[in-house]
Amino acid sequence: MKALKDKSGRALGAKAQKTRQRFLDATAKLLAERSILDISVTEIAREIDSASSLFYHYFSDVEDAARHLARQASEEVPAMLVLIDGDWEGEQGLWRAKSLAAAYLQHWESNHGVLLLRNQAADRGDRDFLQIRRRALEPLIDKLSELISASQAAGRVSPDLHPYIAASALVSILEKLSAYARTLRQFDASRDDLVDTCARMIYTTVTGR
Repeated sequence: MKALKDKSGRALGAKAQKTRQRFLDATAKLLAERSILDISVTEIAREIDSASSLFYHYFSDVEDAARHLARQASEEVPAMLVLIDGDWEGEQGLWRAKSLAAAYLQHWESNHGVLLLRNQAADRGDRDFLQIRRRALEPLIDKLSELISASQAAGRVSPDLHPYIAASALVSILEKLSAYARTLRQFDASRDDLVDTCARMIYTTVTGR
């Protein structure tokens, strides 16, 4: 794990790390409520009863803090990779698919404002956010692609399916549906419905069943 540093490159002590994280938590809270364009450093500092000048000790601006939050959110992905490893036969495979879908939805519920900003910025071509998103999603795509390839080798999945494209589509489905889970509720789609539907698509694509 890389040592945390301030803007001048000096390593942060325990107290400074806690202060830095409080700024990040305040930024995440505000991002969950409204656009980054409507959030000021002064407002972030006010959230934790601190000074704006101290914020600049750790971050260049609000967007810089958001980038750090997006990287932090990416650290949750390895735990999802563990859910993919193992037997995908029968009920065990469906359980894995449901566990992955549920974990991904929880990932979005915990980081909604940050991940939405990440994706919107990446879609606009922001290089930093594009790289952050790619590094977060590629391990998932690679794992699912390997499973699809294995099922093709066993004759369970059509050879016409491109493993990487199919895996990318599955992760895109997880991204989009998790991002707009709140909106889907107006169509009488519950949280369980979202998890079960995503899980079934993952399971069928990966195993051919």
